[in-house]
Amino acid sequence: MKDVTITETRLSELPRSAWRVAILAGMASYLDAGAIITSGGALVLYKEYFGLTLTQIGQLSAVLTGLFAIGALVGGRLGDRYGRRKVFTVTMIGLAAGTAMLTFAPSVAMLYAGTAVVGFCIGADLPVSMAMIAEEAPPGYKGRLIAFSHVLWMAAICAAFVMQVLVGEMGVTGGRIMWAHILLVTLLVLALRSTLPESQEWTRANARRNSAHEGDGAPATEGLKQLFSRRYIGPFIALSLFYGVFNLAANTGGQFGTLLYTELAQTSVSVAGMINTVQFGISFCCAVLFMRTVDLPSRMTWFLLGGLLVIAGQIVPVVFGVNVVSLAAWQILQGVGGAFAGESMWKVWSQELFPTLLRSTAQGAATFFTRMLAAVCALGTPYLIQSGPSTLFITLTLAVTFTTALGWLYIRRLPAVD
Repeated sequence: MKDVTITETRLSELPRSAWRVAILAGMASYLDAGAIITSGGALVLYKEYFGLTLTQIGQLSAVLTGLFAIGALVGGRLGDRYGRRKVFTVTMIGLAAGTAMLTFAPSVAMLYAGTAVVGFCIGADLPVSMAMIAEEAPPGYKGRLIAFSHVLWMAAICAAFVMQVLVGEMGVTGGRIMWAHILLVTLLVLALRSTLPESQEWTRANARRNSAHEGDGAPATEGLKQLFSRRYIGPFIALSLFYGVFNLAANTGGQFGTLLYTELAQTSVSVAGMINTVQFGISFCCAVLFMRTVDLPSRMTWFLLGGLLVIAGQIVPVVFGVNVVSLAAWQILQGVGGAFAGESMWKVWSQELFPTLLRSTAQGAATFFTRMLAAVCALGTPYLIQSGPSTLFITLTLAVTFTTALGWLYIRRLPAVD
């Protein structure tokens, strides 16, 4: 895919309406990352009170990820069929209910139910919200505003780790406070999103579709057929593999980072949260830098450098063993490199390579594959942590090497849609 060349402009020149859409729709990324990190930390804090075993922790992580996958598939398709605004309003209502269940859960059964609801709703929200940002962004700013959602994603991780530092010694009460943070943010986003209008680009494209197929029933299946056509099947498979395989490394750090610190490095939740807060402060700065470079010709140079840093990060625990220092190096290198060669780049590519009425369908389907793969892997990760952490990190090294090669050798050569 050819790099986009634009004249360097300032983000301060963007109209307030574009920022408003980018922030409110981009909060899907904040809630996505916030829920993943909060789940990982809160489950450790809930462990003693609810008598959770490592098997149950793995199951709950798999439920969160698996329902996210299903939600993305369903929400992405509904977003292309019925509009962005309707879908992300309903998902916020459901997310509020699910986080309330996890905040006030009286039993393990409620933890499973709340986790399922949260996973489905954040999954359904994400592809629709990313499409909304791309469609409402002014020309020359699409990549930057999509990348801004990754800045929000990083901000959520920082916020979740700060919460761990503050409440990490409070047991089950600390876990409830962590989920209350996600609940309050969800309610605020729900209230503010109710003021957003529908995507103008989707409205125009939907009108053309209805006019072209009036009375023949074709729109219901047209999107799915188009996704598997010769024009789009290659980009779809490539982006699904890129996101799915790279996410194995990112998901391990997000869902099991705290467990690695406490079970293998023999440190506390608060110390883990403190290290992660510092690490994500660095990564946050890199996400801002990505936002400023993604629409420039140098984007793939940054991608390659980021990919090499992520690969190096996975190797550190293999060479030096699993300890506090090697885990910190692993997460720092992964966070810095991933800002340029991970999910943020996938989000941009997902908007550039598919047309309006296929955009959230394709992204939702790719997310389904990614999160289902992560859910399956989450079931076995706790056992790898206990029995063979070196095997875990060797696997992750191979995974990020593959995604870096895929992005550099194939995806960057794909033509963007007009």
